[in-house]
Amino acid sequence: MDVVVVDDDHVGLDLLRMVLEAEGHTVRTSSTAATALDLLGDAAPEVLVTDLMMGADRQDGYRLIDQVRGRPELAGLPVVAVSGVTSSHDLGRARSAGADVCLTKPIDVAQFLAVLREVTASRRAGGPPA
Repeated sequence: MDVVVVDDDHVGLDLLRMVLEAEGHTVRTSSTAATALDLLGDAAPEVLVTDLMMGADRQDGYRLIDQVRGRPELAGLPVVAVSGVTSSHDLGRARSAGADVCLTKPIDVAQFLAVLREVTASRRAGGPPA
């Protein structure tokens, strides 16, 4: 599967890239929401994985999801949000912005990979997000 991963924490970004590549996935990475939008414009992936708390004001992940959902060509793109923040308010806010699934850090690798399979299979089948 083709995955775009966005995180301003380079260690976390590299870890997700390595996990996904070890599973045979094609991974494109970005450390900012702005460059992520460029990647998404080049060729839409099968899934977007984005950190929520990025940028100077810690809002870029939410804005990225909102911008993705506002583009008709990306409307069906599954979005998996990840965050070190575990409050129900913040995770609910990500769902309201359009994230299909919200996972908390540290990521459980088996759960993460299962979620990616579920959201992409659901979108391919034309169903609602998992």
